[in-house]
Amino acid sequence: MHIPEQRFGTGFGKPKFPILLPTTSLADLANKDCWFGMHQLHIDLEFMSLDVKEWATNAALKKSEVNVCAMNVVNDCAERGVKLTSDFVAVARKEQHRQNVLQAVEHDRSQQLAS
Repeated sequence: MHIPEQRFGTGFGKPKFPILLPTTSLADLANKDCWFGMHQLHIDLEFMSLDVKEWATNAALKKSEVNVCAMNVVNDCAERGVKLTSDFVAVARKEQHRQNVLQAVEHDRSQQLAS
């Protein structure tokens, strides 16, 4: 199975958003990473050979949809910011120190989003 190329080592980070044109189709947006994700989530790909109108009644796709919707998702960047803020604001005694902590957290957050 193919492992996504842009998610590990020096390539770790957010994927680049594609340029969408009026002529862009769903097939243009699918890449190796999409198939990796479907494989990792154990999504039965049988539905891909069906007409789109039949997807709503396909039992395998409905089961996969239930499994995906039941997943817990964590925004690691936001969690890290909340933890950093709560750890340091608790020990800040003066308002100026609190403000400095909040500015440092905001700076860290912007650095994480930029990478």
